[in-house]
Amino acid sequence: MAHVSDQYMISVLRPFVAATGPVLGGLRDADPFRLGRLARRRAIQLENAPADPPPETPARTRGQKIRRGVRKLRHRALDRLATSRLPGTPRWSVMSPQERDDWWVGRVGRFTSAVASIPGIGGALARRLPVSDILGLAAQGLVICAIAGEHGLTKRDDQVRLLGTVLFGRDLRPGEYGDPHDEGVERDARDLTAELTTTSGDQHDGKLRALAPAVWRMGRSLFGLHEELDRRPRGRWWWRTLANVPVVGALASYKSERSGLKRAARRAAALAAQGGA
Repeated sequence: MAHVSDQYMISVLRPFVAATGPVLGGLRDADPFRLGRLARRRAIQLENAPADPPPETPARTRGQKIRRGVRKLRHRALDRLATSRLPGTPRWSVMSPQERDDWWVGRVGRFTSAVASIPGIGGALARRLPVSDILGLAAQGLVICAIAGEHGLTKRDDQVRLLGTVLFGRDLRPGEYGDPHDEGVERDARDLTAELTTTSGDQHDGKLRALAPAVWRMGRSLFGLHEELDRRPRGRWWWRTLANVPVVGALASYKSERSGLKRAARRAAALAAQGGA
């Protein structure tokens, strides 16, 4: 088996890490039902509410009683949202690193599973490529970078080292190979994110639609390191075996990738807590 050089691996991982900024931002803020926005608004209302609110005027008519009941149900639902685990809410700010790590595993895992079900993702080329492996790679890389950020490991080359260690078992020294912010890296990162970086902040639905092809391209970029892919964290052997069986194969493939994602997350969290690879 041919050996991928450290320099080449770093040249692939640097644009990937650079592209995780807008992609993780899009995944963090992805909120098709605007629940996060409602939760943050309700949290602000609760913070600014008077400690001793004035008593409500008694409802006299049937219509007033119905409207009051609906308003109370709405406030109760919003109160639960305000204490939910969503970025920007008070609960998020006091969550432990472990809780945030778990949130990222869930968010990225669910999203990439949804992407895998999109007809035609990746175009005609995808018919000759293993979609599950490519999206599994993207998911693991994104989660590793997200966890690194949650643990304060934000420098680009630190995340490159972490990816090299967790995904490929390599001890990379990116500091020996040029500038992680040079124009070539930035250009390749823009190619990966494409529509996502050209969508304005208020075009929420457009960002959601742009996330899927961006994640696909990021996974495909890592798939270029195919000589090293057998080293990445994998799911339990029985899920990998069942993935080749008709009927149950799709579920087994999902379970295998999910298990591998959790293993990558645990390894990344342990290394990030120690300051990196």
